[in-house]
Amino acid sequence: MTSSENNKHANRSAQTRERFITAAQQLYAERSIDSVSLNEITVAAGQKNRNALQYHFGGRDGLLQAIIDQHTDRVFVLRQKYLLKPAKPDNDAQAAARALVMPLVDYIEENPEGIHYVKILSQLAALNSAILNPSSNSRLTFQDDEKFGVLVRRAVSHLRTAEAQRRMFLAVSITFHGIADVCRAGDAPDTSRNLQNRAAMCDQVALAVEALLAAPARN
Repeated sequence: MTSSENNKHANRSAQTRERFITAAQQLYAERSIDSVSLNEITVAAGQKNRNALQYHFGGRDGLLQAIIDQHTDRVFVLRQKYLLKPAKPDNDAQAAARALVMPLVDYIEENPEGIHYVKILSQLAALNSAILNPSSNSRLTFQDDEKFGVLVRRAVSHLRTAEAQRRMFLAVSITFHGIADVCRAGDAPDTSRNLQNRAAMCDQVALAVEALLAAPARN
């Protein structure tokens, strides 16, 4: 195979992968991961070869990992400005909450398809992360931002390990489900104007996460 033929094959392969990712993330976000079959994704991606998805991704987990990987780098970049912003003195909970919530909000603003990513993470992140759920045997991996991790650990340093883990689990769940619901409310024609104010609502999500992280330990 010539170099030109190799390039054409690589381009076709990349385009096929992109069609699969686009179709899958929309179906998974609109319905749920467990209710969408790989055959449905293949049809939605316009592929006649029933083995194409298996060839490109190895199965559902590989496809989910490709979706995560497509978005995570940009969110990582957007998070860095929040890690550099000074919070109120000794308010690690506020800084951690905003560094968790606001990069996702910014990402959706610049890339509307980012809401699909958030909705998928709302189904995956808490139970499939080894940090949030040490018993997980999932093969999915999520980007590790050590600077962000240090900030979160400082925010819950007043808690014992078990309670800190519960708080972080819930903080992640509140973030993804909260942002997804805010976007859903903003798009609904019969939602009140107060709930349609996405910026104000997402700020409330950050405040909820901050309160959860900062709350004193249970006796």
